[in-house]
Amino acid sequence: MIYDVVIIGGGPAGLTAAIYAGRSQLNTKVIEKLSVGGQILLTELIENFPGTYQMNSHGWISNLKKQLAELDSVDIQEDSRVEKIEHIADIFRTHVVSLVDNSKDIFESHSVIVATGAQPKRLGVKGEEAFIGRGVSFCATCDGPFFKDKVIAVVGGGDTALEEALYLRRFAKKITIIHRRDALRATAILQEKAMKDEKIEFKFNASAVEILGKTAVEGIKVKDVKTGHEEVLACDGVFVFIGFTPDTDFLRDSLHLNEKGYVVTDEHMMTSVSGIFAGGDCRHRPLNQVVTACSDGAISAFSVAKYLEKKKI
Repeated sequence: MIYDVVIIGGGPAGLTAAIYAGRSQLNTKVIEKLSVGGQILLTELIENFPGTYQMNSHGWISNLKKQLAELDSVDIQEDSRVEKIEHIADIFRTHVVSLVDNSKDIFESHSVIVATGAQPKRLGVKGEEAFIGRGVSFCATCDGPFFKDKVIAVVGGGDTALEEALYLRRFAKKITIIHRRDALRATAILQEKAMKDEKIEFKFNASAVEILGKTAVEGIKVKDVKTGHEEVLACDGVFVFIGFTPDTDFLRDSLHLNEKGYVVTDEHMMTSVSGIFAGGDCRHRPLNQVVTACSDGAISAFSVAKYLEKKKI
């Protein structure tokens, strides 16, 4: 079978693309590396999605699944990683390996939408890798309940860092937000909430140097970026929210990526290869939010339909 479109990624961009493609009666294959939902499942509540106050991410994804279940032309495959995309005689061949049993498959299609998202960045300091799962985390909703009445350090100063700190405050006794600059990058409303919270403190102009402990996290060493002075902050957990790296390594020999690895597209979401489109957090754009991912997904699917119509497929 040759699909009309293969969508790589089952986050907000990929799922929105699948809905629009399915409603256009395109034979659609969605390939998701882990579970449908993507990075949105790492955040419990989304408060800036238009028309929806305090949207529960898991509930929202559940509703998306129900929408997709009604579309007979959409097939979703989870726990599968894409190794590469080949382009042979106007047919794209997407090579996939199962993360369950290592079996391999190839899906042929007339077009592809890349919506692979991005992965949390690591600090790259001593102790980080050793203590992952033993006090170091990149997901507040996953691990927050393990830190009831504990002291937590949150590294980062953007929206995600503050959103996750505000979530963690329901469990933690105390939270220290460590930021390498003298001012936060988060939106004003999040800063206001965090500044007013009695459980949250701030350590500005501080850079993480090392995560300390014996069998689990016991502290984090930070350095003042202005004076060079180092000190150890006692804590039971370190949550890292310093940005993301696009999940695009498998595309480096296939598409035009920018210096940070993000896929470059035009306004129609077309990449440097005709027939391959991209959307969501893996795409170069000024703002990464659920609402912009959904927009990218809708435009990608619309553009695919126009592309296939023009090709008379």
